[in-house]
Amino acid sequence: MSRHGKYEYWWSYLKEHKLMYCLGVLTVVVCNISQVYFARAMGHIVDFFSDNAIPGWLVQDDKKSTFIFLFLTILISRVFLMLGRMGWRLTLARQTHQAAGDMKDKIWKNAKYFSTADLVDKYPKGVLMNAANSDVGQARFIFGFTLVGLIDVIFLGIFTLVSMFQINALLTLASLLLLGFTPIAIKKLSKIEVENYERAQNFLSEFNDLSSQAVATVKLQKLGQTAKFWFKRLYASASEYRERRLSAHYTSLKYIPYIGMTSILAYVVLFSLGVYLNITGQLTVGEFVAMQGLVFLLQDPLVELGYIISDWRKSGTSLQRLENIYRNPKEDYLLQSDSTDISGQSVYSIDNLKFNYGDNVILDGIDLRISKGDRIGVTGKIGSGKSTLVNILSGLERDFRGDVNFYNKEFSKYSHHDLREHIVCVHQKPFLFADSIKSNVAMDRDMTDEQVWHFLSMAGLGPEVLDFEDGLNTQLGEWGINLSGGQKQRLTLARALSRKPEVLLLDDGLSAVDTVTEEKILSNLNKQLKDTTIIWVAHRKSTLKYCDKIIDLDGPCLEKTILQ
Repeated sequence: MSRHGKYEYWWSYLKEHKLMYCLGVLTVVVCNISQVYFARAMGHIVDFFSDNAIPGWLVQDDKKSTFIFLFLTILISRVFLMLGRMGWRLTLARQTHQAAGDMKDKIWKNAKYFSTADLVDKYPKGVLMNAANSDVGQARFIFGFTLVGLIDVIFLGIFTLVSMFQINALLTLASLLLLGFTPIAIKKLSKIEVENYERAQNFLSEFNDLSSQAVATVKLQKLGQTAKFWFKRLYASASEYRERRLSAHYTSLKYIPYIGMTSILAYVVLFSLGVYLNITGQLTVGEFVAMQGLVFLLQDPLVELGYIISDWRKSGTSLQRLENIYRNPKEDYLLQSDSTDISGQSVYSIDNLKFNYGDNVILDGIDLRISKGDRIGVTGKIGSGKSTLVNILSGLERDFRGDVNFYNKEFSKYSHHDLREHIVCVHQKPFLFADSIKSNVAMDRDMTDEQVWHFLSMAGLGPEVLDFEDGLNTQLGEWGINLSGGQKQRLTLARALSRKPEVLLLDDGLSAVDTVTEEKILSNLNKQLKDTTIIWVAHRKSTLKYCDKIIDLDGPCLEKTILQ
């Protein structure tokens, strides 16, 4: 990626919202003009009461009219300042929040097309969570608030310097000489701060991923008495992140003495020099007052420049990480959008299917025909390839040899969306959201309570949900942690059934359910899903009692292990 590639999204966003940004720049400029005029006007007021000369355009027919006119110009400048501040908050500041939402949305829009290997090794949950929260939280500022500061530096700095030179060039040069050290010092500090920030951000991804693992395995920790081990790991990791983050904050705190000392020295020198110039008749009292106000205004953009450099560097680091996500290679078959007709009696046609992980052969020479409405059972010991076969039949695993046709066509002929509309898979390890039971079943579909109850009943979970105090509105903890293993599996099955799939793949999805409840569920599925093709993977032979055919992957000759 090129050096400026990390700002590609930033630049495209600005162009897309150019009208809003133009209005934002205009409102900040209005603020700057109003601020500079107010400082100058305070000097005019002092000179007016001191009977010193004021600009001719302010002078009216008499002293009273001049005062009223001068007062009105000050009042108008304050009104424009208020409107300008409201304006940039509604335009530029708003873009800060809108861009944050857009960047988060872009993460998920890209990540859902990543390969399984990338989601496991390169971009696991912790890394994506860190990107969506910490990186987006930092990068968003250069879409709004940082730009406000940058415009201030440019226009407020120019307007202030022009006004100061008009009053007194010597006093202006003295101001620049003293205040000019501020951005230089802050630039050096910001470099150190960004380095510390980047180290902290990189470590936060690892910490988030470790936290996700700890939450996901909390029940196993209780069973295996490993909670203390996980606590020590998390505590050590959290302490390491804390130290790295504090290092960046300590650097940030050094801005205060640098800026404060420079400001104090500037005011001491300017006050002394200003008094001297006033005594020698080179500066009126009003001009002296105006110069103090303008110096204060000039200090703001110079100080802001240092913070802008710091923010820009930190945001650039976060944008780089986000751009890496946006540019990460995607699976071609997941990107397909063309719809293809899916119909017919022949659901799967498999010839000489082979699959291996490295040198380890998992599946070797499977031939199988599956028609609409068939019940197929798959059994075998751990590591025999049951889950791999399910992944192949779902269209998620493509790195196999042999021919696998779905409705007489290769999986490459279908879009990922079409396959997910027709094929639903329930895995042994369920995934649940920290939301209500109803939301976990309905997902993105608008479903009535009656429909949700119907699917819960089919999955054998209805009576238990009725006993919950909040029923369908019962809130689940992260990963559904407040449910038992069997309840999680049945809730996941209910969600799968709500999609009304034509092909239902159960990858040992009832392993944590007792045999009595399992029998009720299997009977429900067999009776109510007569036209649905169901493929069951199970260790227990009793689970496969309703199957028309059983594939035993432990058999000596896999292509001949289809048992009636």
